[in-house]
Amino acid sequence: MQGTVFDVTNKKESYGPGGSYHIFTGKDASRGLGKSSLKPEDAIPDYSGLNESEMETLENWYTFFSNRYNIVGKVGNQN
Repeated sequence: MQGTVFDVTNKKESYGPGGSYHIFTGKDASRGLGKSSLKPEDAIPDYSGLNESEMETLENWYTFFSNRYNIVGKVGNQN
């Protein structure tokens, strides 16, 4: 999320195969989190098109994850 990798292994029921949020596992799904979308096409890192409300939602998710999960790395520039 926003280039940050969180360790969610302690929540396998949510992020593991068959879990409600498995769509977000193993990728930067910032756009999907900001849009509160579980659509595969939204599980992408580009959040540049989010509106103000969606950006606030994304920031709230980032705060939630930061408080709950360990940060294990950052995603480098993939270009």
